[in-house]
Amino acid sequence: MLGALFPIVLAIHVVITVFLIGIILTQKNEGGMGGLGGGAAGGMAGFLSGRQQANLLTKATRWLAVGFFCTSLFLAYSDSHRAAKTTLVGNAPVTTIPAAPAGDLPAGSAPAATDSGTTNTTPAAPAQPAAPSGQ
Repeated sequence: MLGALFPIVLAIHVVITVFLIGIILTQKNEGGMGGLGGGAAGGMAGFLSGRQQANLLTKATRWLAVGFFCTSLFLAYSDSHRAAKTTLVGNAPVTTIPAAPAGDLPAGSAPAATDSGTTNTTPAAPAQPAAPSGQ
């Protein structure tokens, strides 16, 4: 049931987000540079009076914010309870590096057999570097 609602609620969430951004940007500037273009010349100045505009935008912002948080909570809950777990990038195949054949190992680093018949997988000590010549 949650899987069928997920794309619908996601689309509603995106629409609410776009409207919320638009409503916030059209509100009157309260000072400073926060509104960038608000005031008498911008926004809905010719449509409603100052008080009516503030009330309408405040109520619209409030209801859009409530819708945004509700859809966010639903999307988070439904994503955590989905049966198929997918990633954003996709399911890339896991590549493993094949082990080197026993003949290609450096001298002294061949795995040693233990008493139980299993091989010891601890790494061998690194070889000592050669001293620089000509110094």
